[in-house]
Order: sequence, then structure tokens, then C-alpha cells
Amino acid sequence: MRLPADEDYAMGLLTIFSAHAVRPGQSLLASEVSYEFRRLNLGREDDYDAAVDYSVIRGWLKRELDRLRLTGGGFQEM
Repeated sequence: MRLPADEDYAMGLLTIFSAHAVRPGQSLLASEVSYEFRRLNLGREDDYDAAVDYSVIRGWLKRELDRLRLTGGGFQEM
């Protein structure tokens, strides 16, 4: 079940990609993104999981093994 806050968490997630100057097609280690999400107090572990799920469904991110890849759509949302 998606909650209205999931989009807010997903937007917070994209701020991490923006802070690292990630461009479309580039990726970050999922473990680094998860750590930053909690360090920046953007949410809890469950909120991070919801943010990633929402971002993947929206086409903003792609899961690739242990990495999260930013898409063109995700870049436009930043």
C-alpha cells in the first residue's frame, strides 16, 4: 500500500542524487543512499524502502544489483 508521504520520501531520496551531482544513467550504491537517507533524517528504514519502491514505480530510479540508477525522469523531478 502506498501512502501520500511516499512521494515526499521519494523526493527526499532524489535530493541525495542531486547532492552527489548524479546525472541520468549514473548510479549510487544503494547502501550509501540508505545511509544518507537516515543520516539526513529524511525517514526511517521503512520510509527509505517506500521511497525506493515509489521511485522505481514512477520510473525515477532503477534497481541494478546493489545500485540505484537515476533515470531521465528522475533527473527532471530533481
